[in-house]
Amino acid sequence: MKPTAIITLIAAMLTLASGCTQGDKKIKLTLKWEPGMTLDYEQVTKRSFKAYRADSLVSEGFTTYSIKVAQEVKNVGSDGIADVIESSAWTIVRPGKEDSAVMDTSTYEREMILKIKPNGKIVDFSFAKEEETSSAAYVKNYYEQGIPVFPSVEMSPGKEWTQETRVVLPEESLEASTTYRIKSLAREAGYDCALIEYEGNLVIPIVPDTKDSVWRAGIDRVSSTGIMYFAYKEGVVVLQRERWVIDGERRESKGADTVQTRIASEVDSEYVLKKRAFK
Repeated sequence: MKPTAIITLIAAMLTLASGCTQGDKKIKLTLKWEPGMTLDYEQVTKRSFKAYRADSLVSEGFTTYSIKVAQEVKNVGSDGIADVIESSAWTIVRPGKEDSAVMDTSTYEREMILKIKPNGKIVDFSFAKEEETSSAAYVKNYYEQGIPVFPSVEMSPGKEWTQETRVVLPEESLEASTTYRIKSLAREAGYDCALIEYEGNLVIPIVPDTKDSVWRAGIDRVSSTGIMYFAYKEGVVVLQRERWVIDGERRESKGADTVQTRIASEVDSEYVLKKRAFK
């Protein structure tokens, strides 16, 4: 009788399990900011590039960026918009200019003030210190195109949504589009997560820096793919891996001289939550 009892129990468990598959479970993707919450991330980015002029290779290189990102929620308004201070400190390792066999290391810091909706949309941002015009514009375009804005409805595995952005350029208008899909629900680093896959294209103009004596402009056309583990109970990103393949154009002018360069670049990044705490 004992084997029969075990088989009956297993059959009952399978029957119960079949009535509640991952595809039936619905979750709400939303950021759950709380005043005093802090998030510490580590990001490693590896970038390779080749630069061409008139179809001739003129330079190439490989750079590694190690970045520590700290986010602190200062306030959450009645509309759910959070004021977040984001501090970044990064180290860049690249071949030396005089001797490529010797690696150069440089360090940088930056602080930003972000206003973020619960659905992830960044409605405003500013730099604590003045930033170059070109760099600030690049960040703005990335935020508008590359940051996921979560749907207002509950989602389940297999569901997807698409974000589209019209990018207006001096000579034309282009569409940037990214499709996100919840592949499954999974555990990652101790969190219950939605595993989100995404694929799309970004169109990022290079805006000339008003303080630079050399006029530089262009465009980066980016094919992006990635995965994100989003802890839906806590409302935070736990892990994100992303790959960019960039086809870039640059025009540099100084006086009557203009140089055109094509940039072929590949970028791989991993962004990992190291600590979540409350003050």
